[in-house]
Amino acid sequence: MTKFDVAIVGGGINGAVSAAALSAAGLSVLLLEKNDFASQTSQESSNMVWGGIKYLQTFEIPLVYKLCRSRSRLFEAFPTRIRQIGFFAVGDKNAPAAPLITYAGALLYWFIGLFGTKAPRYFGTKMAKQYEGLVDETRVRGAVQYFDGLLNDNDARFVWDFINRAKQLGADTRNYTEMVAATRETDGWLVELQDQLTKQRSTVSATVLINAAGPESAELNQKISVSTKNSLALSKGIHLIVPKITADDRVIAVWDEDGRLFYVLPMHDRSVIGTTDTRVAAVTKEVTEADREFVLRNINQALKLATPLTKADIIAERSGVRPLVISSPKKGAKSQEIDWHKLSRKHEIEVDAQTKAITIFGGKLTDCLNIGEEVLQAVSKLGLRGNKPARWFGEDKMAGTAERLRQLLSDIVKDSSYLNLLVDGLWRRHGEQAFEIADLFLKNPDAAEPVFPGLGFSFGELDFIIQNEQVKTAEDLLRRRTPIALVRSDDEIANNSRLQKLVHQRISA
Repeated sequence: MTKFDVAIVGGGINGAVSAAALSAAGLSVLLLEKNDFASQTSQESSNMVWGGIKYLQTFEIPLVYKLCRSRSRLFEAFPTRIRQIGFFAVGDKNAPAAPLITYAGALLYWFIGLFGTKAPRYFGTKMAKQYEGLVDETRVRGAVQYFDGLLNDNDARFVWDFINRAKQLGADTRNYTEMVAATRETDGWLVELQDQLTKQRSTVSATVLINAAGPESAELNQKISVSTKNSLALSKGIHLIVPKITADDRVIAVWDEDGRLFYVLPMHDRSVIGTTDTRVAAVTKEVTEADREFVLRNINQALKLATPLTKADIIAERSGVRPLVISSPKKGAKSQEIDWHKLSRKHEIEVDAQTKAITIFGGKLTDCLNIGEEVLQAVSKLGLRGNKPARWFGEDKMAGTAERLRQLLSDIVKDSSYLNLLVDGLWRRHGEQAFEIADLFLKNPDAAEPVFPGLGFSFGELDFIIQNEQVKTAEDLLRRRTPIALVRSDDEIANNSRLQKLVHQRISA
């Protein structure tokens, strides 16, 4: 029976950074995910790396400062995976404050972030319309542009970066593997596993068990008989992906009819609109007619589109549940007494020293480095003191390598615009491994052909991903390792005969 120092249950962003940080400290780590990595909340975000500007409304200054610092660290560590981008906040009747007050808030946000982004700008109504043609000047009193971060690919791909790093550092990472039982023994945990595809069972042991199951953490703790002080409220958020709305590469931020921030975000050559904020009692991925109507109604009201968006324009949908932390509620307090709209995306890490179990509550992409470091500290307090951590996050050093890659492929790919998309995407997603994919192109130039026009994904890259990134299903490939299923419709994917042939030949599940 294999023995691990730490077993982590949950392969979203919290589990991924925990595995990477602990492996970097020399600890033996098992990471388990009952579905595919990042297949729950971590694949349904807005793809933003932000400092939490909306939390200024509830005066959570320490949280905003912490998130801004985290954002700055991520900017530095992932210069190609994350880009700084302008958020053009349009002040109309739904905005909670006048544009000048919003501008003052943006300046405070910039200050709290220690000037880690470009400075915010103020626009009067006329200037706002000139800057962004979609502004409806009959509704707008002014606008403010502030800056935050946005993932260049997708959130699930970002999670894979940490899982891949954990693997490189020696972690055993298993998707489609469920922890069916865990029993506390004298010197650790006896963990029974089941492969979800083959149904084979096995048993391992671990000194420490980490619950990183996100919105399902309460159910997992109940299964293993671990009690906690913290709890969760669940909020469903949906996004719709539609044809490109904006001509320029910026985010448009408006306030929806409920007074909450609502975005138009770029994703490759498409736009993502949303999100909603609906209290739910259990994990769900359902997108209802009411959800669709809410998003479409608000975007059509907020912006002066040439043709209003309808359900026929929807290319793909995203729906996820945010786990919002309720920290040690007062004795006797009932869940309905908590104003869940004011709950933030903070995180709490709770340690049960007696059972050597750790539960991660809440969290978000922006805060991921802090979570990894805090989990390492928590494990150390339970007696597992590893080495000084090696490098466990960040991109390969660039230093002109992308240009070398471009020169290497210029004789194969004659279309300059596709060449740029191809090279930038290969380096961004694979780092030094991009040269392995380039070698495939040199041996077989046909592998460099684009999967879809307008995207920087080639058939050779998809084949490399299938063979090297624990891909078990077509959805793993097209929805999580890449965002192709988000930016191309089901019909477009089904009618791409070469893509279908690759999937059927290479993926068994």
